[in-house]
Order: sequence, then C-alpha cells, then structure tokens
Amino acid sequence: MKVEYERSVHHTWMIVETDGVYEEDYQMRMLKENAVPGLLEVQGQGKDEKSRYRYEVGGKTSLKLLKKKEKLGYKMIEIFMRQFIQVLYEVNNYLLDVNCLSLDAAHIFWQDGRFYFCYCPGLKSNIWESFHILTEYFVREADYEDKEGIYLAYELHKASMEENYDIERALEMILERKEMELKRMEPEQKEKAYELEEDMILDDWAGEQEIKGNAVRERSGVWEYVSRKIHKRKQEIWEEWEQEDE
Repeated sequence: MKVEYERSVHHTWMIVETDGVYEEDYQMRMLKENAVPGLLEVQGQGKDEKSRYRYEVGGKTSLKLLKKKEKLGYKMIEIFMRQFIQVLYEVNNYLLDVNCLSLDAAHIFWQDGRFYFCYCPGLKSNIWESFHILTEYFVREADYEDKEGIYLAYELHKASMEENYDIERALEMILERKEMELKRMEPEQKEKAYELEEDMILDDWAGEQEIKGNAVRERSGVWEYVSRKIHKRKQEIWEEWEQEDE
C-alpha cells in the first residue's frame, strides 16, 4: 500500500494506492451513498492497473502526529477505544468489511474530539493483527507521566495477544477491573500501586520485545533507564509497605 498527499489552498488529500484493477463495487457505492460515522470521506479511481483512493484530511491531525499536540494518556486512549468500537459497529451495520480498516497510526485522524478512520476496499489485512500492532504503538508512545494511561495501553496490548479476543469486551473488563481495584484502596495506597504496576508493566514489555527481537528505537533511552531502576524500585516499595504493617 503506497500513501502520498496532495494539497491545494483549501484541501488536503491522503492518496492510498493498492495493487489490482479498480472496481466500483458495492463497498464504494455504499461509501458514496452514505456518510458512515467515523470514516473519512473517500473517492476511488483506477490508474495503470492500480486502485487509488482519495481521502479528505484537511484540518485533521494523524494519530502519529497527534502526540506532538496532545499527550497519549489514559483519557485519549479511552476515547480512541470507545470510538473505534463504535466504528466497528458502523462498518458492520453498513455491510462493510472490518479488515479494510487501516489501523496504521498515520492513517487515523483526529479533529474536534473525534477520530476518523481510513476504510480502503483494496486493503488486505487482518483487523485483529492490525489492532495488536496498534496496541504496541500505544505502549511505546504512551505518556509515561500518566500511570493510568500506561496501565490501559499495556492491558490492551496484553488482551490483544489472547486467542479469539473481543476488543469491546477486553476494554470493558480492563476498565471495570481497574475501577474495582482503586475503590478497594486507600488514597495513599493508590500512588504506590501505580508505581509498582508501572515497573512491572515496563519489565514485561521489555522482556517481550527482547523475545520478539524488536528494537524500541524511539524509546530506547527510556527503556534502558527504566530497566536499571525496576528491581530497585520494587524492593523499595515492598520495604515501605512492610514498615507500614509493623
């Protein structure tokens, strides 16, 4: 899939080119005749035995660039997940194929509190694998000052590794479990729980990336620093708790 951009005084288009002769099939007719909530407007055409899809993205910011304006914390990830689940419903209601949704962070756009997704009929993907890759992006790019955000990103990533997982159910279970845990804690215990949890999450993530042979380039400095602190911080917290119990 090749992506490029065209700009004029009043418009910006994202152009997605895929292999295969363009067809004005039921998907394109459905998209032209209906404004599907949460999807970018699209126009299609054929060129040199390729299919080209044009998306109006003027005034919108891609998820990949959004982190420069808005921190990718708990609130933003939760908003994304709830809107993404709604888009899955809408795509199904309009008899479209969810596997044609691109979950590349560069193809998801944000404007005025809403996310917009790129639906590309020529895209050959697996929505569950694509979502798993997106959760890796959330873990890498999460605001590390937002401990709740780290928890949500990592739990979504962990859930996406389960066989035959349900995205909506996974989100609801994560949020319910977190709420119940916090209700049971005293206010002064919550911060300690987050600190210990954050260390354990980063430890697990770093180990997983090592096993998979992936290099977390953009955050390598953070991971190296955290890995040196993990075991020391865990020990300090356990010692603090033991002293309080005495």
